[in-house]
Amino acid sequence: MNCRSIPERDDWFLTDRKPTICPRCGQKEVRKAVLGYPTEEDFYDESLFIIGCIPDPTPVQCKFGCRECDSKFWKDTPEMRDHIKQMEEWRKEND
Repeated sequence: MNCRSIPERDDWFLTDRKPTICPRCGQKEVRKAVLGYPTEEDFYDESLFIIGCIPDPTPVQCKFGCRECDSKFWKDTPEMRDHIKQMEEWRKEND
């Protein structure tokens, strides 16, 4: 599995598949991420990572999350790599 951190955030990662163990906290608490207001059943479902109602400022939402430390994992796609590159360029220009 390839899993690398996203610059500027020690709790955001790009990965080619669902991690078994969270690289940040070392726990086996990585779950499928669900965006939106959860039903009561989903809220108590320990097999899900609830993102909430406000989306992340990324072109696509994270696919997985760690229930222990709130780390987020995005599928490593060209679209996400381009977004990260744009963030890095913006930071260099604005520092």
